[in-house]
Amino acid sequence: MHSEIELKGLHLKIIVAVVIVFVLNAIQSVTFELSYDEAYYWIYSQYLAWGYFDHPPMVALFIKIGTLLFGHNEFGVRFMFNLASLGSFYLILKMTGKKYWALVLLTFFMMPLLSFSGLLALPDTPLLFFTTLFFYYLQKYIDEDNVTTALLISLTIAAMFYSKYHGLLIILLTIMAYPKLLKRKSFYAIALGVVLLYLPHMYWQYTHDFVSFKFHLTGRTEKHFDLMNIINFVTGQIVLLGVFNFFLFLYLFYKNKFKQPFQRILLANSLGFLLFLLLMSFRNQIEANWSVTVAASFVILFVPLIFRENMKRPYIVLSFLPLGLILACRIILFSPESFEVYFDNPDDPDENRINEIIEWKNQKIPEVLLECEGRPVVADSYQVAAKLSFYLGLEIPALHLDSRESQYSILKLQKKFSASDRICFLTSEDDMTSVKIETNFKDPIFVVKNTSLAELASYHGLSYEKVIRSSK
Repeated sequence: MHSEIELKGLHLKIIVAVVIVFVLNAIQSVTFELSYDEAYYWIYSQYLAWGYFDHPPMVALFIKIGTLLFGHNEFGVRFMFNLASLGSFYLILKMTGKKYWALVLLTFFMMPLLSFSGLLALPDTPLLFFTTLFFYYLQKYIDEDNVTTALLISLTIAAMFYSKYHGLLIILLTIMAYPKLLKRKSFYAIALGVVLLYLPHMYWQYTHDFVSFKFHLTGRTEKHFDLMNIINFVTGQIVLLGVFNFFLFLYLFYKNKFKQPFQRILLANSLGFLLFLLLMSFRNQIEANWSVTVAASFVILFVPLIFRENMKRPYIVLSFLPLGLILACRIILFSPESFEVYFDNPDDPDENRINEIIEWKNQKIPEVLLECEGRPVVADSYQVAAKLSFYLGLEIPALHLDSRESQYSILKLQKKFSASDRICFLTSEDDMTSVKIETNFKDPIFVVKNTSLAELASYHGLSYEKVIRSSK
């Protein structure tokens, strides 16, 4: 009877912990505007398909479900991502064991990668959830090879691939860590199931000339060696995994041999994924959120070891400082404008990232509309086009005359205008008679008040047909 009461109390504590994470993310998801990328993925959701220029379709599906449930607002866009983050947290609790719930919660909040994963509508959050689900079923599959588990793994892997192409790396690292999987007949049934489930996306790629693969392999113009990319990646990962956690993980890695198959799989996915991103940083800038799945595998792997090494109390005591800093950061997010006090740097607008998510709806977009004087708006950048489209409820094309191509290259929304229609053009290049609007993040917006697609084509030395195709 006593044990039953304890078990019910434990379940209640876990539920409370999960609800805390969900409510905190839900409240904060309505306190700041959509980022450029979130608005761009919202554009995806307006044209549901089996694939998109930059990513597989899961991010679009999540946004579509959320906005259908809660309407055209920031909460609706981010709702499913909050839910996916919650699901990841719950699965981590399941895999680490109920007795570790408090330590998992503490570690979750000490890792910005996990703690903030439910705040933004980005493809990494669905990948985090389905990867954690994959680990959950894989743990069962290693011990018990049956049809049901194999089917669930097949579905989960396909969902990973539909979330982000990085999902393939997780499967490759898993096989490298535990090659005995290749000896199981059911493994090939799983592979066949994934191929069949992924055929719709591959057919979409075929009908669109494999545009996503070409973009990621050769289409990014920023590929070059820059030592700062490497330094920023290494230091960023230490911070995002939690400085204290990072060095603790190194210590636990040194102290343990990880002989069990599932431990080796988690370790390979943690270190292998980071190593892969490190190598990528030699030729490209790495986005901080790309390694979020690493944080989950680290927690599943190392939380039980903290108990085994009798480090529970020291860990909790020493974690108060980093935990306090992260919670303070989250409290500041309840009022994003206050971030400017801490992060505003007028000498380098690129660093003022908070300006990406504040004051657009009530200040910057009205200023753009005022300058446009009622003419239809066309942007050069997909980011600006998406941002304005969401907050104005309009289809605003992106031309990519001085910016990289995007999903807009497929949509070709500019076809609704004739060559001579008078439009208002938004660009980051001050190369025509224009009015400057400062965004305080990256490039300003230069408003060309009265032009046409034909005039833009001529100015850039292109044919009108080239501009209509939205291709440089």
